[in-house]
Amino acid sequence: MPGPADRDAAGRDTVLTLTDVRIHNDAADEELVHGVSLRLARGGVVGIVGESGSGKSLTCKAVLGVLPKHIEVAGGSIELLGRDVAGLSRPEWTALRGSSISAVFQDPASYLNPSIRVGKQVQEVLRVKQGLNRPAAKQRAIELLDAVHLRDPAYVYEQYVHELSGGMLQRVLIAIAISLDPEVLIADEATTALDTTVQAGILDLLVELKERIGLSLIVVSHDLAVVAQLCDEVLVMRDGHVVEQGPTAAILHAPRHEYTRLLVAEHEQYGLRAAGTGSRPPASAPASAPASGSAPVQAPVQVQVPEPRSSSAPESLEPVLRVDGLGVQFGRGRGRKQALEDASLVIRPGETVGVIGESGAGKSTLARAVLGLVRASAGSVHVGGRDVTHLSGRQRRAFGREGVVQYVFQDPLRSLDPEHTVAASVAEPLRIRGGLDRAAIAAAVRRQFRAVRLDESLLERFPGELSGGQRQRVAIARALIGEPRLLILDEPVSALDSANRVAILELLRELRSTLDVAMLFISHDLGSVAGISDRTIVLYRSRIVEAGDTARIVSAPSHPYTRLLVESAPTLTSRPADREQRERLRAGLAVS
Repeated sequence: MPGPADRDAAGRDTVLTLTDVRIHNDAADEELVHGVSLRLARGGVVGIVGESGSGKSLTCKAVLGVLPKHIEVAGGSIELLGRDVAGLSRPEWTALRGSSISAVFQDPASYLNPSIRVGKQVQEVLRVKQGLNRPAAKQRAIELLDAVHLRDPAYVYEQYVHELSGGMLQRVLIAIAISLDPEVLIADEATTALDTTVQAGILDLLVELKERIGLSLIVVSHDLAVVAQLCDEVLVMRDGHVVEQGPTAAILHAPRHEYTRLLVAEHEQYGLRAAGTGSRPPASAPASAPASGSAPVQAPVQVQVPEPRSSSAPESLEPVLRVDGLGVQFGRGRGRKQALEDASLVIRPGETVGVIGESGAGKSTLARAVLGLVRASAGSVHVGGRDVTHLSGRQRRAFGREGVVQYVFQDPLRSLDPEHTVAASVAEPLRIRGGLDRAAIAAAVRRQFRAVRLDESLLERFPGELSGGQRQRVAIARALIGEPRLLILDEPVSALDSANRVAILELLRELRSTLDVAMLFISHDLGSVAGISDRTIVLYRSRIVEAGDTARIVSAPSHPYTRLLVESAPTLTSRPADREQRERLRAGLAVS
């Protein structure tokens, strides 16, 4: 039985203890993690927060016994359920993982086999580890899919990975992770890059599992607001060191270390916070009322940045982009899907319009239709007064060479040629357009590097040699070098950690104040949209359900889906009542 030393101040048993854990890279003779200590109580939640490369995931891999080759625990101890596990053999770890400790990681699609139905993958764990026969394993797998609140679990059981959304796949991974009733679950960036509403659903699920089956959780994130919703205690890591740790409220609301204060400031700059003192509207308030005929209601969050501009561009200016009644359909016959329906918007010179909505709502379809990458089935698209809706292939290529519209993608590592230097990638639009000699192009590339705050020493490097934030700056430099009139940014910060996200958003704000370029800013993150956009449109189920001034959209949303978005946005103030409010809003949307 655990002794007094194995219990926390509340008398709970300790299930995991790390004492001065040091992790070393033998190949490079370099220490990567410098003395991490933590104690996880039964039913408790400990958060680990920090930027990319801080040592968060490496520490968790040590706890799971899955450190990469040449990297090992070089000092300290790891005790799981009273047992020192740092020196276990591979077979011993295999027996331990799943039944005592399990994990859920970012990007669930990369952890599931695309050629096997997801139910079979849940079933496989039960058959191998528990020896269940096929019928019993299938029944238990369906029960697990139901336990993580997947609608129609028997149907989901039969689906392949590509047939499920990111949030559904994350729930499948959680079902696998809890299938053997582990004591400890590590959630390593489990909500990163998910839509706001989906992220809130996953966080709600983790809280429910903690309460219902007694899970103890380690939550790893670069998002302080995610940690605030879940964790009793927080460790802040930077460069392999724990720079601050303690109770969540103390860390987030009275940080002592300079780096922690920076993280809090970054969230407050491009994030949301609970209105007032965090008080909630009563359950009978109009926030859960039907949208039809209802007036906008005051949302329980506030925008934390000043409005990007005091007013929109004058209506007398010719729009850079005008979209009227745009529709897009995919497929034919009975398999036809309406991906976008009756979408209309206007962007004038120097304006930024945000587009927000869940996966599959039509955000990227709208952007691709503007570029002509997908064919419009209805409506029209005008760029700079020119109708570009139905250009031929030759006309579309000629229009593209003019560089009037440029696109910045979510993942610059995929959009930049890995075999070209970043200087060559940035120069490419000018080479395609022609008319400049090599010296003039090189000078333009250097100017553009300076404009996006990149050091010229990086010019001859390849994309794989840069950080995520540096690569995104290169992508923005390439998009702007031809002086476009419209810049489309499709989830440009969703794959970045907090520091890089803020840096890119600050860069975009600076560029829009010095350039006359219009921006269409697509994101699932309400804080990013609030910080960069003059106006915002909200897409839900392929239709624009709300549009208007960004501050009004965030502070007084009128449509139930917009209210759900606002309710789902994590803040630094934990709001336990939010789960019930979100469930009411979800139920109302399902009925509508």
